[in-house]
Amino acid sequence: MKKFYTLFSFVIIAVMHLSAQSDYDYYIDFNRTHEKIYFKYADGKYTADVNKIEGDFKIYNSHYIPGGADQDKYIFGSADGQGGITPNSEKKLSNPGNNLSIEGGGILYSVIFVFDPEAMTLKIEGGGTFPNHTTLEMHIVSSTGTSPETGELTVSLELVKTGTTSAPDEYYVTAYYTDNTGNSSQQEIVIGNDSMKGTFTFTDLKPDNYNLMALKATATVNGKEISDTGIAPVKTPAMPILIGQIDGHNWEANYGIQGMQFKEIPDGKTYYYTAKLTGDGEFCFVTKLGNSADDWTTVDSNIRYAPPTLRVAAPEKTWMPYSEISSGSTPNAWYPENFTPGTYVIEFDYTTKSIAVVKGDIPTDAPSVTIGNDTPAVTDVYSITGVLLRKDMPYRSATEGLPAGLYIVGGKKTVINN
Repeated sequence: MKKFYTLFSFVIIAVMHLSAQSDYDYYIDFNRTHEKIYFKYADGKYTADVNKIEGDFKIYNSHYIPGGADQDKYIFGSADGQGGITPNSEKKLSNPGNNLSIEGGGILYSVIFVFDPEAMTLKIEGGGTFPNHTTLEMHIVSSTGTSPETGELTVSLELVKTGTTSAPDEYYVTAYYTDNTGNSSQQEIVIGNDSMKGTFTFTDLKPDNYNLMALKATATVNGKEISDTGIAPVKTPAMPILIGQIDGHNWEANYGIQGMQFKEIPDGKTYYYTAKLTGDGEFCFVTKLGNSADDWTTVDSNIRYAPPTLRVAAPEKTWMPYSEISSGSTPNAWYPENFTPGTYVIEFDYTTKSIAVVKGDIPTDAPSVTIGNDTPAVTDVYSITGVLLRKDMPYRSATEGLPAGLYIVGGKKTVINN
C-alpha cells in the first residue's frame, strides 16, 4: 500500500468522511497475502499506488460478499484466459475472469494500477524489479463491522529491506476516524517484529455506515523514521429496531422501539429495549422501518432478526438464538413465555447472537434506588439477564451513570430512571 495522500491531508479527508464514496468502490485482493488495496477515483477511472506486486490477484467491487449468491458480477479478472499483464499495456477484463499477475511472474515494485470498470480494462504503469530503498508496507488483512457501533480492522506489515538494514523491534500503527458522536478520534496499536500483524477493536463507530479509517504505520530504521499510509472502511450494520405487538402500534411497519447500548459491557455489542407489549406479545427486530403502517415492502427489503422457527416462546432471562434474514417476509417472532400484557425489557446481544426477555412492569414514578440502614456497604451490579456490570461498588453510587432500565443491585431488582 502506498501513500495515497500526505498524512496531513489524508487524516483531514478521512475525518470528514472523504469527498466521495467512490474512493473505495473497488479494491485489489492479492491471493498470497490477502492484502487489500483500495482504489481512488478521478476522471472516470480508479487508480491505486502499489508498493509491490507478487503473485496472483483480482479486483473486487466493495459490495462483494464472500460465499454469497450471484457474486460473479463483483469480481474482475482476465478476460482472455491468460492472466499475465505486461506493464504499461492494457489488459481486458471480464466477470469473474481468471487470476491476474505480472507477465512472466516475479515481483514488480512501485507501480500504479489504472482500472476502468466501464471499459473493463486494467493498466499497470511504471515499476521496477528492485526496491531502491528500505520501505515499510502496510496491508489491510480484514475489515468487519461486528455490531452497529463496533468493528475490527486487521493490518499486516512488511519491511522491504535494502543492504544491511536491521529490522526494528516495534512498529506503530495509528487509525484516525470520526466516532459515533461526530468527534475526531484515534487509536494506536504496537506490533512486534515477530508477528508483523495487529488488530484494531473499535467500540464507538457510527451504525449503518462506511466508517473510514485513515491509517499510518511507522518504524525507526537506522535512526530514520519510515512510514506507510492507507485507508480502509469498516462497514457497520444498521441498528436493530424492535417491532411487533407494541401497545397502540400492533405490527405497524413504520413504528418500532430503538435500542440503547449497555455502556457498562465493554465490548459494546449488547443493546436493551423497553417495550409495552400487548396481544400475544409477539416481536422481532428489523433494520429499516416502512414509510407507512402497511409498507412492509421497505421492511422486508432489509435485514431482519427473528427466531429460526415460526413462533417461539422466550422464557424469562433465557438467551434465545436469533437468525439473520437478509431479505423477504417472515412470520417468525418471539413472545414472552406465559405472556401477560405489560412492560418488558428485551436484550439483544451480538456476541452470542441471541436475545433475552425480562418482565418489567416499570412504574413511571419508581425511585431509582432505595437506601436503608440495612443496605450493604458494597455491592455488585448485574444486568437483568445476569451479566456482571460492576463489582464491589459502594452501594450508594453503584448505579451512577447507568442508562435507564432494570438491574440487579444487592440481589434485588432495581429500577433506574434517568
